Amino acid sequence: MRTVSLLAELEHIGPGIICLTGGGGKTTLLYALGEEAAEAGYRALCTTTAKMRPPGVMTRLPASFEADPAALLPPGAGAMFAARQSPPGGDPGKVYGYSAAEVDALAERAFTPWIFVEADGSAGRPVKAPARHEPVIPAGTTVVIGVIGLSCLSRAFTPERVFRPERFAEVTGLIPGAAITPDAMAALALHPNGLFKNSPDAAVRLLFCNQSDLPGALEAGEAIAEALFASNPAFVRAVYLGAARVERLKCRKLTPDRPL
Repeated sequence: MRTVSLLAELEHIGPGIICLTGGGGKTTLLYALGEEAAEAGYRALCTTTAKMRPPGVMTRLPASFEADPAALLPPGAGAMFAARQSPPGGDPGKVYGYSAAEVDALAERAFTPWIFVEADGSAGRPVKAPARHEPVIPAGTTVVIGVIGLSCLSRAFTPERVFRPERFAEVTGLIPGAAITPDAMAALALHPNGLFKNSPDAAVRLLFCNQSDLPGALEAGEAIAEALFASNPAFVRAVYLGAARVERLKCRKLTPDRPL
């Protein structure tokens, strides 16, 4: 199994709007991408089109809470985070994202070459299926990274592990209480209303299976990749097994031609 850097993988595709969807570590992955892009000498923006926790101690990136993204000043070097503060009556524990059109406008004005977007919310659960209004993906998105937390594999399908359980049941065919299987995760990735819902036709799809440092998780990730490639080998370009909180962007790469 090849070990790679997720940022190096994205460098092969090229800069643009990279959206993260799903559950299980999107925010940690978002900040790792921004920080490592800065370390590599790139200018980058980390932002969201959803609601998310404020940066706080999760990242050393400078933050701007500009209500109008058109008024944002790009970093002269390195990376930054930007979003809106919670509006009156909103959740004070969250920052609020820009619209898909506003993120597209930032890309069109070449705000930064790299724009990393948390385009989905999962309320801290390792896995989710999107609601009708989710995920919020800009039209100019070049890469969509679907994220799954491997801590849910072989565990019971419960609301504590699955965000939007009714949607998850529709997409995967699992019933509440059933064990979450690799086949169910492959179905979540492949379904039109699953992880990659609303992705532009031209966008590259990548699957990131997070929490691979847990006991048995690497084997579970391999089983997901095997099920996914057996069903549709061309749907995602590659599957990555990583532990964003521990290994940041270092991960194992699986592809249809070299699955293991």
